This record gives sequence, C-alpha cells and structure tokens, in this order.
Amino acid sequence: MATPYRPLEEPSGPKASIASDVGALVLRIVVALCTIHHGLQKAQNPEGFATGMVAKWFPFLPSPLFWTYLATTVELVGPALLILGVFTRSAAFVLFATMCFANAFHFELTGFEKFPTGVPPGGAYAFEPSLLCGGCFFYLMCAGPGLFALVPRF
Repeated sequence: MATPYRPLEEPSGPKASIASDVGALVLRIVVALCTIHHGLQKAQNPEGFATGMVAKWFPFLPSPLFWTYLATTVELVGPALLILGVFTRSAAFVLFATMCFANAFHFELTGFEKFPTGVPPGGAYAFEPSLLCGGCFFYLMCAGPGLFALVPRF
C-alpha cells in the first residue's frame, strides 16, 4: 500500500522480467522496421545522397560516397541485428551515432521549431523521427536486447 512516506514498490519476479523482455523485443522490432527503409532509400541513389546530403550538410567529412555507403550499411545491417538480438548494443551504438548526424541535419535545416511547445505547420517536428529512433537506440545500447534474443547478453 502506497503512503506519502512509502513509495509503491516496483513489481519484481518472473512476471516483471518477462514483461520487460517482451517490451525490449517489441522495441527492437519496431524501431528496426522503421529504420530499414532509410538504408534502402540511400542504396537506390548513393551518389545523389552523397552529393545532396553528405557533401552539402557535412562538408568536413572526406569522401561523401564512403560515408553514404557506411550509413547505408548501418541502416540495413543494424536493424537486422536488432531484430535477431545479435550484437544488439553494438548495432544500437552505430545506429545512435547515425541518428546524431540525422538530428544535426534536421536542426541545421529547420532549427528546433519551438520545441517542445511549438506546433509545427506539418504537425510534427522535422527531427521527430530521428530523435525518437535515437532515443530508442540509446536505450537498447544501455539496456541490451532482453531475454528474447539470439545472444541475450550483448
């Protein structure tokens, strides 16, 4: 029983653990499925992405085509690893780093759009998807894949 002096205790035991592990599995699958198409999009026109995005918005990076292929690989292989639960923390780390670049692009292009209280014209902040995915990847990088993974510890 919760009182002002004794906080409600967190559930513990097997049921709480399974719920957390199912949550981690669902998070891994959903964020992975929402990321794959970005890699596919880059793979369809790597030269266009290299010149129109990498060279234009990140001129300090040498060889824009290299970084395009690297981002494409990360956004195709990383989600597959997340879904399977293999090298989850490593995959989440490189995906998080990729989302940092995506957020930098959006912040440079549109600014913060009066975040968090502003209402953007389209109804969503331009950086919203990459910020949400980045947060999910950061969580998975810290927490790991949960029990329902091919390699649950990493």
